[in-house]
Amino acid sequence: VGTMVMFAGLGGGVLWIPVLTFLDIRPSEAVAISIFTQIAGKGTGSLTYLFYGMVDMEKAASFIPMALLGVTLGFLAGFCIPTAYERFLLYIFLLIAGYLLMRTIQSLNTQNSDAAEKIPRDTMPPLRRSYPVVVFSSFFTGFLSIGNTDWLIPHMTLKLNMETSRAVATSLFIMFVTILFYLILVCISVWVGNASWPHGTSLLFATCSGVIMGGQIGTRLIRIPWLKKHQKHTFIILLAMSIIHLIW
Repeated sequence: VGTMVMFAGLGGGVLWIPVLTFLDIRPSEAVAISIFTQIAGKGTGSLTYLFYGMVDMEKAASFIPMALLGVTLGFLAGFCIPTAYERFLLYIFLLIAGYLLMRTIQSLNTQNSDAAEKIPRDTMPPLRRSYPVVVFSSFFTGFLSIGNTDWLIPHMTLKLNMETSRAVATSLFIMFVTILFYLILVCISVWVGNASWPHGTSLLFATCSGVIMGGQIGTRLIRIPWLKKHQKHTFIILLAMSIIHLIW
């Protein structure tokens, strides 16, 4: 999981939640443990991408405040929204993720990530037009532990005309800061007595060690030209599998 997350940019929450609930951990607690696990893997991997100079810091600095707003709203919604509405929100996510999947597949026929003509910088759409996407996707990170990278990567490649590898690195860096802020929100809620610390946190010793190793492997796979060429194809396959997984 850690390797594929850092290579393709797909959020790992959709894979962790079923595993944790199978181990008799409540869904609300599984969300927190899932995000804590992703902090370890995406932290080491994102720093590696940052040192490689692959993170677009201008876009990251512009999107991170919106991502923090979205994850805060999602975290607070977990205390307010009845369980009956959680499935409805999940359906909304699946519809939009399916739309992004179709757009990404269509882009394979019309543009090549290595030879596509780049849009001049002065004609690029303002970054503020991307704010609703960042806020809305981050809402599901705080509410359902679903990574905002599932939406940010297609948006960056299709709307902002970013190379796939650079979009993956930038989105994962934004995701890392987002889930780190989520950890702070959990600590504050426990401190004020609105929530208790999740049970089963001993699993983090196993999951974190695995995703740390996997994260380092994933960031190095991009050095292989053939794998870098098919990075977008890998993202499409994994996103499709994640959508099927969520429906199941």
